[in-house]
Amino acid sequence: METALAKTPQKRQVVFLFILLFLWEVGCEAIRYSMPEETESGSFVANLAKDLGLRVGELATRDARIHYKGNKQLLQLDVKTGNLLLYEKLDREVLCGATDPCVLQFQLLLEKPVQFFQADLQLTDINDHSPDFLDREMLLKIPESVQPGTVFPLKTAQDFDIGSNTVQTYTVSPNSHFHVVTHNRGDGRKYPELVLDKALDREEQPELSLTLTAIDGGAPPRSGTTALRIEILDTNDNVPEFLQSLYEAQVPENSPLNSLVVTVSARDLDTGTNGNVVYTLFQGDEVTQPFVIDKVTGEIRLKKALDFEAIQYYNVEVAATDGGGLSGKCSVAIQVVDVNDNAPELTLSKLVDSTPENSPETVVAVFSVSDPDSGDNGRMVCSIQDDIPFLLKPTFKNFYTLVTERPLDRESRGQYNITITVTDMGTPRLKTQQNITVLVSDVNDNSPAFTQTSYTLFIQENNSPALHIGSVSATDRDAGANAQVTYSLLPPQDPHLPLASLVSINADNGHLFALRALDFEALQAFEFRVGATDRGSPALSSQALVRVQVLDANDNSPFVLYPLQNGSAPCTELVPRAAEPGYLVSKVVAVDGDSGQNAWLSYQLLKATEPGLFGVWAHNGEVRTARLLSERDAAKHRLLVLVKDNGEPPLSASVTLHVLLVDGFSQPYLPLPEAAAEPAQADPLTVYLVIALASVSSLFLFSVLAFIAVRLCRRSRAGGVGGCSVPEGHFPGHLVDVTGTGTLSQSYQYEVCLTGGSGSNEFKFLKPIIPNLLPQGSSEETEENANFRNNFGLCMKITYGEKRKCRFLLAPPDNLIQDPERSPELTLEKHPKTPRKRIFPLESDTVEMAQTKAHRKKRQVATFLILMVLWEAGSESIQYSVLEETESGTFVANLTKDLGLRTEELAARGARVVFKGNRQHLQLDSQTYDLLLNEKLDREELCGSTEPCVLPFQVLLENPLQFFQAALTIRDVNDHAPEFPAREMLLKISEITTPGKMFPLKMAQDLDAGSNGLQSYIISSNSHFHVLTRSRSDGRKFPELVLDKALDREEQPELRLTLTALDGGSPPLSGTIEIQIQVLDINDNAPEFTQELYEAQVPENNSLGSLVITVSAKDLDAGSFGEVSYALFQVDDVNQPFEINAITGEIRLRKTLDFEEFQSYHVDVEATDGGGLSGKCSVVIKVLDVNDNAPELIMSSLVSPIPENLPEMIVAIFSVSDADSGHNQQVICSIDDNLPFLLRPSVENFYTLVTEGALDRENQAEYNITITVTDMGTPKLKTQHNITVLVSDINDNAPAFTQTSYTLFIQENNSPALHIGSVSATDRDAGANAQVTYSLLPPQDPHLPLDSLVSINADNGHLFALRALDFEALQAFEFRVGATDRGSPALSSQALVRVQVLDANDNSPFVLYPLQNGSAPCTELVPRAAEPGYLVSKVVAVDGDSGQNAWLSFQLLKATEPGLFGVWAHNGEVRTARLLSERDAAKHRLLVLVKDNGEPPLSASVTLHVLLVDGLSQPYLPLPEAAAEPAQADPLTVYLVIALASVSSLFLFSVLAFIAVRLCRRSRAGWVGGCSVPEGHFPGHLVDVTGTGTLSQSYQYEVCLTGGSGTSEFKFLKPILPNFPPQGIGKKMEEKPTFRNSFPFS
Repeated sequence: METALAKTPQKRQVVFLFILLFLWEVGCEAIRYSMPEETESGSFVANLAKDLGLRVGELATRDARIHYKGNKQLLQLDVKTGNLLLYEKLDREVLCGATDPCVLQFQLLLEKPVQFFQADLQLTDINDHSPDFLDREMLLKIPESVQPGTVFPLKTAQDFDIGSNTVQTYTVSPNSHFHVVTHNRGDGRKYPELVLDKALDREEQPELSLTLTAIDGGAPPRSGTTALRIEILDTNDNVPEFLQSLYEAQVPENSPLNSLVVTVSARDLDTGTNGNVVYTLFQGDEVTQPFVIDKVTGEIRLKKALDFEAIQYYNVEVAATDGGGLSGKCSVAIQVVDVNDNAPELTLSKLVDSTPENSPETVVAVFSVSDPDSGDNGRMVCSIQDDIPFLLKPTFKNFYTLVTERPLDRESRGQYNITITVTDMGTPRLKTQQNITVLVSDVNDNSPAFTQTSYTLFIQENNSPALHIGSVSATDRDAGANAQVTYSLLPPQDPHLPLASLVSINADNGHLFALRALDFEALQAFEFRVGATDRGSPALSSQALVRVQVLDANDNSPFVLYPLQNGSAPCTELVPRAAEPGYLVSKVVAVDGDSGQNAWLSYQLLKATEPGLFGVWAHNGEVRTARLLSERDAAKHRLLVLVKDNGEPPLSASVTLHVLLVDGFSQPYLPLPEAAAEPAQADPLTVYLVIALASVSSLFLFSVLAFIAVRLCRRSRAGGVGGCSVPEGHFPGHLVDVTGTGTLSQSYQYEVCLTGGSGSNEFKFLKPIIPNLLPQGSSEETEENANFRNNFGLCMKITYGEKRKCRFLLAPPDNLIQDPERSPELTLEKHPKTPRKRIFPLESDTVEMAQTKAHRKKRQVATFLILMVLWEAGSESIQYSVLEETESGTFVANLTKDLGLRTEELAARGARVVFKGNRQHLQLDSQTYDLLLNEKLDREELCGSTEPCVLPFQVLLENPLQFFQAALTIRDVNDHAPEFPAREMLLKISEITTPGKMFPLKMAQDLDAGSNGLQSYIISSNSHFHVLTRSRSDGRKFPELVLDKALDREEQPELRLTLTALDGGSPPLSGTIEIQIQVLDINDNAPEFTQELYEAQVPENNSLGSLVITVSAKDLDAGSFGEVSYALFQVDDVNQPFEINAITGEIRLRKTLDFEEFQSYHVDVEATDGGGLSGKCSVVIKVLDVNDNAPELIMSSLVSPIPENLPEMIVAIFSVSDADSGHNQQVICSIDDNLPFLLRPSVENFYTLVTEGALDRENQAEYNITITVTDMGTPKLKTQHNITVLVSDINDNAPAFTQTSYTLFIQENNSPALHIGSVSATDRDAGANAQVTYSLLPPQDPHLPLDSLVSINADNGHLFALRALDFEALQAFEFRVGATDRGSPALSSQALVRVQVLDANDNSPFVLYPLQNGSAPCTELVPRAAEPGYLVSKVVAVDGDSGQNAWLSFQLLKATEPGLFGVWAHNGEVRTARLLSERDAAKHRLLVLVKDNGEPPLSASVTLHVLLVDGLSQPYLPLPEAAAEPAQADPLTVYLVIALASVSSLFLFSVLAFIAVRLCRRSRAGWVGGCSVPEGHFPGHLVDVTGTGTLSQSYQYEVCLTGGSGTSEFKFLKPILPNFPPQGIGKKMEEKPTFRNSFPFS
């Protein structure tokens, strides 16, 4: 093993056994001390310093301490004096048990330097324990037949002391029968044996009580006692005897199972098993099956239910047997008492499935009732429910008929569930209920009924032929063909209506179809009637009204009324050139033949001679000027205007307008040559007049808007009072109704309300509700048309007092739950597919009526009284007889002869045979009316043991109803042989039984009756027994076996006989059973072991339950006397680990053995037979050692952490041990090879763990060392101990930057102290040695002012810019950063940092040409003949920035005449945009913007002066301007201006006052009203009265959300245009960016 370990390079192992020889130090021989046990703690043991030759102070300086196995502190060392003292009181029995001598080993450990000393402490025993018996009482059972001199082993006492202090002798208290003898066992322990001196007699003294004493050898001696109780066992010499030979009992039938019937009792004068009586039911045939007897108490109980109707009397035989096999017998007579346990039975003889309604009294069913009980239990009452129109009428004997009380109505009730209740008169009363269902057949007595009295259908014009437009529905309360409805069209009331060519109807389902396309303009609505007819006989019918509304489609294009487009000379509009912008040129008037939104018209200017000069208002078709007219504008203009409706798809028409520009309306329409007109000066009074007119117009417009707001306020208030206000339409409030026809459509409403608590409140769809066509009704209840498929959801209007709330649900709910605390008036309007429902409270009268009916007395019929009244003449039973087992179809009798009726009469009256339970034993021939057997009859099955066997039945004549009573007697035949309940019968008879003893036998059963039943018993011939046949009180016969000659078990242990039972039939039948007789033995032999001493070896730690050894004993007796039972005789501490199988004698382990505690065991085994005799043997068990103890490691010292870079040092001191012996105790200690540590053995079992060399914390700062201790046993066991050694740090690593160089970017013009980046360095050391400090190093460039540019945070390396940087001045710079740790000495490193300055857009463009130096401006000359794109000049500019910040773009901001010149965006070239004309001014000033591409962009502007010349040779000379003569103000004009201003101010004040009053009223009404919904899209009966046209720009969406909605999310909404915002509180509007003017032009 050592060679193999030496070849393994992975672990350095130390062999503990050999190291001890080499490292044994001088004076290391163990020092031994001795002390008595139980010495007080703190007692002086020895002076270690003196015994080891050490100075007193040396123990303290060298850290001396005492080490024990397991670190349990038994001794303590005073290092100041060197005295060894007791740490606690020591108990030798606890520490060492039975081991002698008791030696405790310990070591003295000196750590500086390491040195060990071995020492022992021996504990001497004192007599501190008395002998102790495990049991306070010891029981011995000795038969009275035991002979004197017999020895009985006794249990030993236990004494924890050793040597002379343990048990030495045993004594017993004085008596005349026994004395005790003390013997030595093989292990030196003493045990007692009890010797019988005088024979025992149980009759004289059944029990003895003695005292056994154990005495030890101490001084003074100690003792222990136990009580010894001796029971004297009896022999079996008495037979059990019952207190009564006959027991009588009465048991109600149907008593619960396990209920007590009677208790029998027998006594036996013997004791023990011989006196223990066991009860059994002797006769176990079918008659006694309902009973079971308790073997111990003799209680006879029910094991199955009794039935008085089946058997009224039972005779039971009971046997009592003692433990020796002797038995006695008694009889028990049990009478069954009848109880009311059978519910009445109801048998239906006739049942009619259906009864026609409106018919007189009709027989529905015929049935009979019966009850198997007797007396009052068999009397019955029959009844039905009170609330049904039926009666019960009694007929013959137990028959009843169920008839109708009055004519039935199927429509009121088409089915009756009738419960016939039959109740007996017993206690408790039992009842039977029979449920029958009677259907009422239908007659045609109900006309079809439509679901609605009138229907309203909607159809779009221009529909496709055969289009399904709706349905009508009618129902008929009848059934079958009477309920099948056929639909038809009735002739219309209007004879001019071609109904047959308009619609048709499906006769089967009521679907209506449009036969041809309809035209809204020709026919807007029509109505007709529909008929519904059933298919009954005679047929019944009804009718309903159907209204059809035709919906308009966009099929007419707009028609222009003005200007006329008739192909004649076009109409020309004259416009003065002095017209202001917005001057009304003309108005296009158009109409549309459609209605609704299909007739809403909008106008658009498609084409014009000069775009931008004229515009068309979209809503009213007014053509107005868009700007001031100039001399350059052409005189003739042609305008193309498009008129478009609002249909889908939209239709349009166009019209052409001719406009002529004139200087005044007085001038003729002649083109004149244009002369250069001298510019006229504007008259100031005229300007004032224009301003006044504009103010008046504005005030007028404002007043109109105020009027609209007032109307809206009124409408909102009206909507709040009325409930949930519904939007009126698409038009705002400035539209009023003037004609009711016009071009505007009917109002379209969108109603949306989200219900509270819904999981998601999102708009799935919105469909219009057309209010004009709804049926007229009250505001509290509205019913929607079932065929109006465009409608959505459910509208629910609930009224609570004066307040109303309206909810529109997008999905129709299935149910509506009314609030129980509030009682609103509730009306539901639901989707057409869901029928209209109402919820009504339950009236109290209805409840009272139901309670009154429930308390009405039932109509009952007393069966036993009716039988006496209705007993008919000649109803005496007719008797018939037949042999059992006769073949089916056998003739029994002829009813025509026996009843005195003809065959035709029996056939006409429906004669049939009725048996109880509807089991048909007989059949009636329908031709001859002979009574025949329907099946083969078995008397035993039908009647059992009842004699005679009579089956009653009735002959039933149905029309008219009559009964005849009859009975069928079944005679017995000998078709059953006697039969025993078992194939074999066992008898146990003792060999000491005297001749003449009788033994009862089980009797046979014969199902036949009378002489065919069982008559006698016989037995096979033999020399010991004969049989007697005896009769019981019920007439049945049973056998008894009589002993003629004494039995001898040794000669013949068993006999087999055959018992035969014979009946009295001819020929007789028989049955047999085999009788097995066992001869019982007496107990006259004691058990004997095959060996007196058994030896065995058991390895320790064997599994529990493993076999140790098997002992065996034999007994020559038989039966229970020969059955041996094994037991461990001495059950003290020593043999506790073992248990013995009482039957097989196998000794097995019941707890684990430990060789280290006990090496051998001595066990006494006792074998006892069933008679109480016993034998004894000894078993010596030796425990074999196995390697079951792993080595133990005890750590004495551990140093952690240890500094790095130090030479060899001690890390830990520990000891190892193994509790096993031999090779199992030899151990090897090792650690892993990949660790810089060594194991060094020290004295005896101690080791030191030292470092192999200097450690480096940066490579590994922590070591997990596993010390493995392995023993040399098989299998090898090992123990591992893990320790963690930490390495402390020294400063031996400089900081290291994460990068050698860093590049940072910063935007110019930065804010001071801006964080521009970070540098980072790490140090591999720990603690303060790893804390890094950052600093800026001097730059290499001495001109770089680094201290004023950047700074660094010394703790985290963050870099900051100290001042704003300028890209144009400094674009980049670099410097170095140092990182230093805080170790001693400190170490450092450095890194390069580059900073790049990024350019920002901080320089505006600079114009190089043309110069802007404040001198005379540069003027560019352009010939008037220049072509478009002529280069006028070029603007040149530069930008001081770089990149895209220096990219320049050019733009013309302002020009004297826009559109004449243009600037190229990328190069600044100024070019002409069109041809020059004579009308263009000669002088032009251009403002050009130069902008860079930065963010934000910067710009500069430059002004160019352009002079138009006829040729470049003409000089540029300004012409002198003549002074214009000022115009005189007209006084009349001044007065007019003042008057207009006064009127306008007064009008403005009145309008403002009116608005204030209306707003105050509206605010008050808004708080009172409900949820106001803003007015929506144009109501159809409103037109424009403000003069702004027929259409508005207002588009609104109005949404009212109810409280508690889970989420308020809009799936899609159209915008609200801002021109006419809705008036209300909390409304928000959002303007559309492209529509900022009130009246945009197209």
